[in-house]
Amino acid sequence: MAGHSKWAQIKHKKGTTDAKRGQLFSKLVKEITIAAREAGPNPDANPRLRAACERARAEGLPKDNMERAIARAAGRGEGADLSEFLYEASAPGGTPLLIEGITDNKNRTVNEIKHLLTLHGGRMADPGSLIWNFEKIGMIACTPPSHVPQETSEMAVIDSGARDFAVGEDGVWLVETDYSARESVCAALRAAGFAIRDTGHDYKAKSLVPPAVGAEAKINALMEALADHNDVQDVYSNLRR
Repeated sequence: MAGHSKWAQIKHKKGTTDAKRGQLFSKLVKEITIAAREAGPNPDANPRLRAACERARAEGLPKDNMERAIARAAGRGEGADLSEFLYEASAPGGTPLLIEGITDNKNRTVNEIKHLLTLHGGRMADPGSLIWNFEKIGMIACTPPSHVPQETSEMAVIDSGARDFAVGEDGVWLVETDYSARESVCAALRAAGFAIRDTGHDYKAKSLVPPAVGAEAKINALMEALADHNDVQDVYSNLRR
């Protein structure tokens, strides 16, 4: 499970400031809106919406905010102009990045992201030139039932069809799946008594590489600046940490 620091640390970290929490809530609402708009407002029939709502609940987004986002999407009102993007970029030292997000103005967003890249020594890459370094996979964050031995829970994960798993420092299990198998693995884990905290996807690097000499601090600063952008949902790299 090397390379999944984003899931182990960022999605479940505590003690965020009010400003950061407000920004996170805004991003969660965008994801819920996009999911409901594209495949309907019923989470039971819309796996992406169900996953977005699970993450929102785990992060403490108020229920009213989720319901308003779904209602707006169903009514094709506010949020109808949201669109998704996946940009490829090169960080200092040549490290490839994928920048994923949701925006209501692609021209504004791409110009702002180009500006951040320039400030931190990176550059935008041509579409398709770097994404081959990554594989889109499913990820599930969950906790096992407390009343069964760990070995039994481990066998349940293996039997679910998962590809790999790891146990985080906070006791949350991170389960990796084929992207197309995420829902079936999630259902199997629920049936085995696991509590699902978060589901989503990841762009897993096919191979991890160390940063170029002297470039790690610059890469980290760039990735943090990108992650702080209001329209950016996630930033992926193949950096070995």
